[in-house]
Amino acid sequence: MKAFPRHARVAFIGDSITAGCNFTARIAAYYVRHLPHLGVTFKNAGVSGGSAQSAMLYYDASVAPFHPTHALIMLGVNDSDRTALTLSDEAEKSSRLEAAHDRYVTRMNALLDRLWADGVSVTLCTPAPYAEYISTAEEPLPGGYALIRRYAETVRAMAHMRGLPLIDFHACLSEYYLCEPLYNPDHVHPNDAGHHRMACCVLSAQELNPDPYRPLSEELSDLPALAEWNSIAARITSLYAVEWMVVCNFELPKDEKLALVQKTIDDGKWSGIPYFQSITAAYMANKPHETEMLSRMDVLWDEIYN
Repeated sequence: MKAFPRHARVAFIGDSITAGCNFTARIAAYYVRHLPHLGVTFKNAGVSGGSAQSAMLYYDASVAPFHPTHALIMLGVNDSDRTALTLSDEAEKSSRLEAAHDRYVTRMNALLDRLWADGVSVTLCTPAPYAEYISTAEEPLPGGYALIRRYAETVRAMAHMRGLPLIDFHACLSEYYLCEPLYNPDHVHPNDAGHHRMACCVLSAQELNPDPYRPLSEELSDLPALAEWNSIAARITSLYAVEWMVVCNFELPKDEKLALVQKTIDDGKWSGIPYFQSITAAYMANKPHETEMLSRMDVLWDEIYN
């Protein structure tokens, strides 16, 4: 697997790990810093809480306008219905987990067919492992590691069947996470060092030489235009998170979305959950400026490379 070609337009499609704008920014920073002559541009199309279903629902709004030539896809953690692992009824648990896996396979194949029809070169990525075997303040879900490993095996099979390149995040992080502090306490989301390992996994697979670890803020400190691009990308992915998990209807007109989110804030629905308090407040501030932010992201790539 080689580096992205000259003038490639690369979309990252995934869930909250992608939407966190960390490993994706590290990969972009490497290309800007070391391979500027290639002029590769990037798009973060991650959706927090997202799945193969959300990837299809947001495709026309988020991915298609970017006109990608290449895409990296990492999905499966949210598709897995991992909360079913807490069920005491084994038959119900098995039924839910099997149904979730069947839906994932169907939706992933639909997403891959759409990308193929659009002429996009796809690299499949196995989902990052569920870090069940580390000790944190939060109790892990028993069986979580094995559950996500199954999805990793499914992605490997899809890549083989379709002849697609594979980035094996699951194998890479499984090798390191027991020896290095690579995860947040929730056992799901890699921390800053974990995202560095993920970026290294991609770059090494492309036969490139990753830079040593630095916190993301330092990684972008000498690339102000890229830092701005990544900041706007985070605000955009946060909008999608609210529309996916709070509004639950992407097709609503903007004014109706704003009214619905404001009502959830006024009703105090998320008052006990800081994450949702934060993203709904940010939604009200940023949604009216979405078009401007998207336009700014487009022109930033000229500034990044000039």
